[in-house]
Amino acid sequence: MIDWSAINPQSLAGRLLRLPAHALPRGAVMRIRHGPAKGMKWIAGSSLHGCWLGTYELDKQRALARFVRPGMAVYDIGAQAGFYTLFFSRMAGEAGRVFAFEPCPRESGYLVEHVRINRLANVRVVAAAVSEKPELLGMSIERGVCRNYLCDPAEAMLLTPTVSLDALNFPPPNVIKMDVEGAESVVLRGAQRMLNEARPVVFVALHGEEQRAKCVALLGQARYRLYDLSGRPIAGVPLSDEIYALPPGE
Repeated sequence: MIDWSAINPQSLAGRLLRLPAHALPRGAVMRIRHGPAKGMKWIAGSSLHGCWLGTYELDKQRALARFVRPGMAVYDIGAQAGFYTLFFSRMAGEAGRVFAFEPCPRESGYLVEHVRINRLANVRVVAAAVSEKPELLGMSIERGVCRNYLCDPAEAMLLTPTVSLDALNFPPPNVIKMDVEGAESVVLRGAQRMLNEARPVVFVALHGEEQRAKCVALLGQARYRLYDLSGRPIAGVPLSDEIYALPPGE
């Protein structure tokens, strides 16, 4: 399958490919065309058109598909509008559970609507950010779609509750997917007991050199091994922005 989403939208080919999609009404409900979520309903204006085409982050989809099985519990941290939530819901099946965490009002609104219109009984949406400990923090609102982040509550108009994974009373995860705009090491600090006891497979989108170094250290403390999305082992600090981590014995 061609990853149409990977074609530069500023290039001539990218602009031509996207012309038909731009003509869609923003509220149009489409059927996802490819991938594990094929046939599920998707609101066209909620995120990139690659979501309903099913080509969004193909390498990541393929890597995740190697680990998610029927009956598993999956945490989708930074679920945005819910593309991976739908993906996990289908792959985990009726016996599985998916917990989708999304604090941003716009994205969480679409997330809830996608769960509703697809009648996903195995999904629970958590309208909170995941952090090191439960508290109220600020959330930016000016960075556009899917790029806002936690900030100083004294400087923010929007406050959001946070939860830590170690404090949750949910079924322990078999797989965690995390994309949290630079808060990934904070999430991991609040999940040390979970990492050492539940031993989930952890997918992390890394944002910047500092987060790369911190996440490697935290995962290393729990004796996790790091890989890029193709499955190649990573020694030291990863160069890739997308990695996954396996516990001992996996």
